[in-house]
Amino acid sequence: MLYSLEEFTRKYVNFSSAELIALASLFKPMNLKQDDMVIKKGEIVTSIYFLDNGILKSYLDKNGRCCNVKFYFKPIFFSDLDAICNEKETSKCFVTIRKANVFIAYFEDVIKLSAKSEKHKLFFRMIFEDHYMFD
Repeated sequence: MLYSLEEFTRKYVNFSSAELIALASLFKPMNLKQDDMVIKKGEIVTSIYFLDNGILKSYLDKNGRCCNVKFYFKPIFFSDLDAICNEKETSKCFVTIRKANVFIAYFEDVIKLSAKSEKHKLFFRMIFEDHYMFD
C-alpha cells in the first residue's frame, strides 16, 4: 500500500517518509473479492477509502436500476463526502469490479491528522476540493 499511496500523494504534496507513514497508519485493510460492496446505498458513511489495487465503480440504484456514476482505478481515494459531511445516508453504491485491495480510514482520524499537520491538511483539502474522489 505504501508505494501506491506515495504514487498518488506526490501528485499533490511531497511527504517525507514519516509523514507518509503517518497517513498510511490511518488505514486498515479490507478483504474484498469481485462484486463485493464497499459502500451500500442507505448507509451512514463515516470513512474514506484508498484503492491500492483493482477496479471499482460507483453507481446509483434507482428503483432497482443501476446507473453507473464513475469507475475507479488504482491508486485513488474514494468515498461519499456529501454523505460524510452532512451525516446522511448515501445514495451511492461502491462495488469492486474485480478483486481489489482497499483500505479504510475513519474520516474523524483524517480530521485529527489534518489538525496536527499543515501538509496533511493541504493534501486533503486539495483532493477534496478537486472532487477527485468525491463526485
